[in-house]
Amino acid sequence: MKPAEIIKNIEKKGNLKDPNIGILTDWIIDNLGKNNFQEFVSAINEDEIITVTPEGKKEGKLFFTKLRYSSFFNGLAIKYTHKGWYEESKIIFETILKRTPNEVNSLNDFGTSLLHKIETLYRLNAKIDKKELDKSRKLIFKAYRYDKKVHEDWRDKPSYKNLCYLRAIESIFYYNMKDSFTSFVLAWMSIEMSLYRIWYQYLIQDDKIGKKSKLKDLMRWDTDYILQTLCLNNFSAIVKIKNDLDTLKGLRNKLFHGDIDNPSTGQTKHCLETALKLTHIFVN
Repeated sequence: MKPAEIIKNIEKKGNLKDPNIGILTDWIIDNLGKNNFQEFVSAINEDEIITVTPEGKKEGKLFFTKLRYSSFFNGLAIKYTHKGWYEESKIIFETILKRTPNEVNSLNDFGTSLLHKIETLYRLNAKIDKKELDKSRKLIFKAYRYDKKVHEDWRDKPSYKNLCYLRAIESIFYYNMKDSFTSFVLAWMSIEMSLYRIWYQYLIQDDKIGKKSKLKDLMRWDTDYILQTLCLNNFSAIVKIKNDLDTLKGLRNKLFHGDIDNPSTGQTKHCLETALKLTHIFVN
């Protein structure tokens, strides 16, 4: 069955009037679960491939292919991930990317889905599959390279946020391997990258900076100035964890200057947990 027919049937069964993707996929999860999984996979193979051009500096110069209903299928796969139905989510993403290998949203969402699975396993003290970590890295970097090539505001795109998240998840892997040094360094990398992402979002909201040249200058600030400025402006999400960041910055300096040989297990866990918190912070 074609995607349009499936969506039409869902709207009819659920008595849904002009639903968005979130409403459609929520109804599927709540009422069908995984029962119609193969039907959705078949619909991906029947979907129409279209050619589009990105908005921004590469509009009309760069083209890529995507499925007409890729947003719907991505949304469904994400909902599967949140329910812990990882294998079904993986099959949906792989089926999409088999047809349109460079579709940036699917690359991003699949990479994030794998990272979400790894973080869940970490919370359960379960074993992490290194192959899945490697696969997520490949997917996210492919999306990130595309966004950096196409968009001037690439720091505000999901791929950069996912790259920050990836570094935190890589830190988890080495933490589980009892390699505190590598884990701490990766977690601190994630923290600094997230701070620059948050700082960028803060600067561009409500046209705070006025000129692009000023934005470039402000993005050269080091993390100390960024952290202090966000706190002075009462950015609450950062204020709440400022003491953690100050403590970890001190440890980072001692480690990088050779004053300590290795962070402790507790210090490393503190760093990676703070990194994970930062990846979820957005500037509205």
